[in-house]
Order: sequence, then C-alpha cells, then structure tokens
Amino acid sequence: MASIDGPLDYLINAVGILHDQTGQPERSVRRLDPEFFMHNIRVNTVPTLLLAKYGEPLLKGSERAVFATVSARVGSIGENRLGGWVSYRSSKAALNMALKTVSIEWRRTAPRTIVAALHPGTTATPLSQPYRSGVAADKLFSPRQSADHMLAVIDKLEPMDSGRFWSWDGSELPW
Repeated sequence: MASIDGPLDYLINAVGILHDQTGQPERSVRRLDPEFFMHNIRVNTVPTLLLAKYGEPLLKGSERAVFATVSARVGSIGENRLGGWVSYRSSKAALNMALKTVSIEWRRTAPRTIVAALHPGTTATPLSQPYRSGVAADKLFSPRQSADHMLAVIDKLEPMDSGRFWSWDGSELPW
C-alpha cells in the first residue's frame, strides 16, 4: 500500500450516494428502510471522519490547508421545508455536524486548516439524473463546472471561515 508524505494543502472528499441498486430516496418516513438508512450513513458520513482521522497530520504541515467535503443543500436542517429523503438528508446533516465538530477540534490542533462543507449545486451526474427534470438549464452544472465553482469558493476561504457550510455560488448555507 502506498503512503502519502505531507504536507497536503487540500483534502477534498467527493464520495456520496443518493440512490443505488439497494434503495431510493424515501418520499415519506413510512418508506424508511433501516438498512438503506445505515448504508447512506456509511457512504455519506463515515468516510469523511476517516479522512479527518488519518489526514490531519498531513494537513497540519501546510501553510493553508483545506479539508472539505461535498455535502448537499438538502442536508441543511434550517432549509428543510419539504421533508422526504430522510436517509439522504440525515446522512448529509450528520456529515455537516461531523465537519463542524472537526473544525472546532482543529481550531486547537490544526489552526491553519479550513474545514468546509460544500454544496455543488445540481450536477449532471448519475446521482442527480432521476431528479433534475425541474432544474433550469443554467442551474444544471457539468461535473467540471461544479468542481470549478467549489474550488473558487475554497480559494476565498480564510481560517475564520472554518466550520461553515458553503453553496457553489459562495453564499453561506444554514446548518
């Protein structure tokens, strides 16, 4: 197995699921499948915590390190006005809480590291394909556009911005 010698300037996790062969987003809590719920947590939340656990020493040596994860606007508790998608929403809300918690810890142990949750906007990938029929053409981004937007947001962040949730356009989202 290969190892990485630090320091790292950026560590960005873009792993996530909304649906797969094992399940689809629930329209109602009545359709909750505990196994699919836990699958969402295992894919959407746990890997970021493992990257934080093992990546912190590599980020500490950087003059300006960024630890970011692609989250989702639907993981915002403050913006949830529709309900549904309980497994995905919960896993992204848990992810957001994990990032906030890491940011608080790292203010003491890795103060030059910026921790951020990033909403990429609706991206034209298999993840969004079944759910983007109502998305305006100018709000449906190619993977490259989404990546460019998120990198532009990251480039503007300062250590005092650590522990916050950012949209693709640079606006801050509520937890």
